[in-house]
Amino acid sequence: MIEVKALRPARNSAPSAEEIYRKAQGEPAPSRWPAALAVIVLAVAAYLRSLTSTQAEPEPGPVDTAAAPQPAGEVELQGDPDETGSIPEDKNDHELGSGAASDPVPGLVDFLGIDSPPIDYEQLPLQPFVRETIAFGLDRVSNDNRFAAEGSQTIGGASVSSGPHLVPIEGGGARVPVVVAPFNPVIFVPEPHDPPDGPDPDPDPVGPQDPTTRNRSPRLAKSVQLGEIGACQTLLLTAAGLLVGASDADADPLTVRNLQVSSGTIELTEDGWQYRPAAGYYGPVFVSYGVTDGIATVSQVAVLRVVEILELDGTAGDDVLTGTDCADLIRAGDGNDTVDARAGNDIVHGGAGDDHIIAGAGNDIVYAGAGNDVVYGGTGMDVLFGGAGNDRLYGEDGDDRLFGEAGDDLLVGGLGNDELSGGDGNDTIFGEAGDDAIDGGAGDNELHGGPGNDHIRSGPGNNVISGGPGDDIIATGDGYSAIDGGSGDNIISVGNGLNHVSAADGNNTVLGGAGVELVQLGAGRDVMRLGGGDDVAKAGAGSDLLFGEEGDDTLFGEAGDDRLDGGDGDDTLSGGAGNDVLVGRRGDDLVDAGEGDDLADGGEGNDTLLAGAGDDEVEGGDGCDVIDAGTGDDEVDAGNGDDVVFAGSGDDKVDGGDGDDVVRAGDGDDIVEGGDGNDTLDGGMGRDTVRAGSGNDIVIASLDQQDDCLHGDEGHDTLDLSQTSDGVTVDLTENRAVGIEIGEDTVLDFEALIGGEGNDHFIVGSKGATVTGGRGEDRFEFDVSAPADNDLIHQILDLEEGDRIIVKQYQVHSDAEAGGTEIDPFNETYNGTDEDRRPFRFRIEKIGEDDRTFVDVFVAQQDEKDFSIEIYGAHKLYYY
Repeated sequence: MIEVKALRPARNSAPSAEEIYRKAQGEPAPSRWPAALAVIVLAVAAYLRSLTSTQAEPEPGPVDTAAAPQPAGEVELQGDPDETGSIPEDKNDHELGSGAASDPVPGLVDFLGIDSPPIDYEQLPLQPFVRETIAFGLDRVSNDNRFAAEGSQTIGGASVSSGPHLVPIEGGGARVPVVVAPFNPVIFVPEPHDPPDGPDPDPDPVGPQDPTTRNRSPRLAKSVQLGEIGACQTLLLTAAGLLVGASDADADPLTVRNLQVSSGTIELTEDGWQYRPAAGYYGPVFVSYGVTDGIATVSQVAVLRVVEILELDGTAGDDVLTGTDCADLIRAGDGNDTVDARAGNDIVHGGAGDDHIIAGAGNDIVYAGAGNDVVYGGTGMDVLFGGAGNDRLYGEDGDDRLFGEAGDDLLVGGLGNDELSGGDGNDTIFGEAGDDAIDGGAGDNELHGGPGNDHIRSGPGNNVISGGPGDDIIATGDGYSAIDGGSGDNIISVGNGLNHVSAADGNNTVLGGAGVELVQLGAGRDVMRLGGGDDVAKAGAGSDLLFGEEGDDTLFGEAGDDRLDGGDGDDTLSGGAGNDVLVGRRGDDLVDAGEGDDLADGGEGNDTLLAGAGDDEVEGGDGCDVIDAGTGDDEVDAGNGDDVVFAGSGDDKVDGGDGDDVVRAGDGDDIVEGGDGNDTLDGGMGRDTVRAGSGNDIVIASLDQQDDCLHGDEGHDTLDLSQTSDGVTVDLTENRAVGIEIGEDTVLDFEALIGGEGNDHFIVGSKGATVTGGRGEDRFEFDVSAPADNDLIHQILDLEEGDRIIVKQYQVHSDAEAGGTEIDPFNETYNGTDEDRRPFRFRIEKIGEDDRTFVDVFVAQQDEKDFSIEIYGAHKLYYY
């Protein structure tokens, strides 16, 4: 067992302050009167000497220089000299103010308790501050300090020496900042061993702390002073700096957590926390954080500090006041005054009354005050306040700021990039030349930007706004607004209400509110987001982006490659000429892509999509959609729902998607896929490929005299040849359907056949099939080449007069014609003597309310039937 004892310094045997200065109680006192004068003199002398006295040096006591022998298995490590300016840990060191003589105390104690210059921490041998990234989840149930051969500390298996470090924590990639302060700890690592039986033969009451001993919290000296910074500066807060004066009695590594500031912001950087003061704030800033040893956390605070004329007064009457060419402060007072401030950066207070003020040259500030005032800013960057009343403010030359405030004001910016604010009232504002910022405020305003890139804003009310030439930004509040952005690349945002927006050529952006917007833009690349309401927008020529958003919107892309997005509501989208993208989104939308190679997406809802001319891509989306792809080589995805698709002319690709769809591909060599659901598919004219997909589908054989490829795919699928009139031959054993009208088609995976008006010939094999002959004298031939499952049943839904059933060399029919040696099966059944050799056996059954005639075939074998034919209705049959 390894035991560790912290080194203890030998007891200081120097005499205490009491022993040095205190006199023994038993000595007799001398005569008082002879010594009175001496006491007074000595007291005065002692007082004068104390003003310049140094610390008393006690006589050194005996020092035991013989080192005690070290017990076997124990390791004692002496910590490095304390260079951080911290308070020594030795309990035998005399404290300041105790009355005892003591040696000079170095470091932070001198700084805190003695009037000495502060320590320059930059000169101390500390490692550079590093980035502090706090990793959570370190869970220690007891003190984990241990002696190690290297004199290092371990945390969760990671070695840490004293001073600031980045320590990898076992089980993750985080790095925890560790600063051991203000002393280097004594660290031990016990050798692993089995505990011996019985008590420890050599217990040491001053040995290492028992692991179950309660953890001691970190200790703090006082708040950390971080100095001063300017409002434009930043300060890097590091863990080493924030842990100055902090220590831990258990020599645990200390970290910083929960860093907060009373003003400003902090941001984690590579080297620590970057502090940035709040704009406009001056005064102290308190940085609060916690100092933790991994178990206990102590609150700490660090403090830093974020650290600028001729006068002319009028009277209460009507004054005429003239300033100088210097910076003047003119207070006109009440009355209808006339003020000429002349040159200089002047400050003019008009006061109450109808004043006439000429600010003159310079960067002037004018407060016109109450009354109907007229103010001319002159040259320079002027600031004019109209105050209450119907004022007229003229900025004239320079980048001026004009504030009409209360009243129906007239503001004219003049030359320069001006800022004009009307305030309350029905104001009229002209920005004139320059890039002006205009705010009409509340009221019914008339705002004109003039030439330049203007920023125009109006509050609630009925406003008339003209941007003029230039790239303008225009925003209105609620109410009725008539806005003309003029030429240029404008951004126009309107509030709730009825708004009418127009703009000339340019790349314009229009943002609507909740209400009705009527928008007409010129040529250019325009963007519109119309917001709520039933909006109508025409983008003009150019590649435009239109978003109807909420409401039943009507959007016209017109010429150009446009993108139209209807958003919520039952929208109408018209792409016009060009390669457009139209998306209906939610609602029952009407999408007309127009000319060009367009992309039309109906989105959610029961939409109607018209792709128009061009090679279009059409997506129906969710809902029961009606799609007309128009002319061109189109791609159609009907999406979810029971859709109806007309692909139109061209080599089209159509996917019905989910739902019971109806697809008519039209002219061209088309590819049609029914998808999921019970679909009805017609490839139309041309060499088509039709795949029905899953579900019980109907595939129509078109009268195109072309060679089509028709696939029933999964489900109980029907090949419909009912449009034919000249007769067809359908051979499911050879996967062929041939006729003059249909051409020679390839047919696969069909379970039902429907004939036309002609004399049709149906050939089915070992796969069960349901056949409807239609009109005409049809032949139903069953070619079961090998013995089939005796459960195989073919169905004939309309056996009529003239129809024949053919099985091998036999024919079965319902009319008693002398076409051959007729055999009456019913007579043989009841009167015949060789029943076992008959190839057919007939029976009539009742299924529900309907009759069924069953023909059991015994051609290939006599002991078991080959298959059965189920015929709808009750029939008397003959065979020969």
